[in-house]
Amino acid sequence: MKGKYPNGLAEALARRKGLSQADLARAAGTSTQQINRLLHGEREMTALWAEKLAPPLRTSPERLVFPALRTFRAPLLSWVSAGRLTHQEGVRKTDVRKYVYLADLPRGDWIVLEVDGDSMDRIAPSGSYICVNMADQRLLNDKFFVFGTPDGEATFKRYRGGNPPRLQPYSTNPDHETIQMTGETVVVGRVGRVINDLE
Repeated sequence: MKGKYPNGLAEALARRKGLSQADLARAAGTSTQQINRLLHGEREMTALWAEKLAPPLRTSPERLVFPALRTFRAPLLSWVSAGRLTHQEGVRKTDVRKYVYLADLPRGDWIVLEVDGDSMDRIAPSGSYICVNMADQRLLNDKFFVFGTPDGEATFKRYRGGNPPRLQPYSTNPDHETIQMTGETVVVGRVGRVINDLE
C-alpha cells in the first residue's frame, strides 16, 4: 500500500464484496473522502477508526490496524465447561459463551477461560481471562497449566516437578494450599496468555 500509514482497509474492503467506499462511509458515519484517505494510507488507522469500520467490514479492529498480525477466534468457556473438556471430544456449541479474537500466539488448540477466585491472583486476578493451548500438554517446571481433577473440575495452577509433583497456587492469599498431583490428574493445556481488562 502507498501512503505514510499502511493498514488493512484495502484488503478488508476487497473481501467484502458489494460494499463500496460510500456504503462504508455511511455505515461508519463519515465521508467518502475520509474513507479514501484511510484507504490510501494518507490518514492513520487509529483504534477509534478501526472500531468504527470493523463491523460493516465483518473483520476485527486489530486486522485493520495490524494487517500482518495473525489473528484467530478462540471459544470463551466457563470453568464448568473446562472441567468437562477432560471427558469429551472437542468443544460443544452449548459450552461456548462467546468467541474472543487472539493474536500473536503459536499454533495450537486454544480456548479461553474466565478465572474465578484468587488462587492465581499474582498473575491472573479473578475475572481475568486465560488463554489455554490444549495441544500443549508437556509439563514444564514453573509454567502455568489448567489441570483436570479426579472429581471432574478444572484448576489453574503453576506446575512444580518433584516427588510427588505439585500444583501450586500463585496468590497473595496465604490460605491457598499446594495440591499434590496424582495419577488421575490430567493436563487440559498450558496457559499462554492472561488477558486482564483494567477498569
